[in-house]
Amino acid sequence: MHRILPIFVWTVCGFAIAPSIFNSPLTAHQQKTAPRNITAMIHLEPNDSPYARKPTLTWFMLTRTNGEMIAPENCNCRVTAYDSSNRPIAQQLPLSTMQMEGHKKGHKAIRTTITFPKPGSYTVAFSGQAKDRSFNSFDLTFPVTVRP
Repeated sequence: MHRILPIFVWTVCGFAIAPSIFNSPLTAHQQKTAPRNITAMIHLEPNDSPYARKPTLTWFMLTRTNGEMIAPENCNCRVTAYDSSNRPIAQQLPLSTMQMEGHKKGHKAIRTTITFPKPGSYTVAFSGQAKDRSFNSFDLTFPVTVRP
């Protein structure tokens, strides 16, 4: 009995904890690679799951596929957000840079703020070209689901 009781207790605890693990939102930044060796990662606050009608801090980290960072200052970048009918809801957004926590000193991301008007599906388009021709132009799109 003394061998079975711990197994029983752990099994019951596992069943009690499992629903909270599986019902919590999983967060993972989306990453896309353009055909010409440029990779961008998007992050939207909070936890890649923005709320409708609230300004959403959105940032992009731009790298070459070998992992080398691309300085935001070297990119003529644009961000546009589209609704599910492919109508622009935000275009020509002002862009700035932000320091990346947990990365090497000097690593920066491109940031903007998007306010999604209502819950639902959206697409955020991120495109750009190098100011010094050190990388090819790119056009990437990211699906976004907005909460009420």
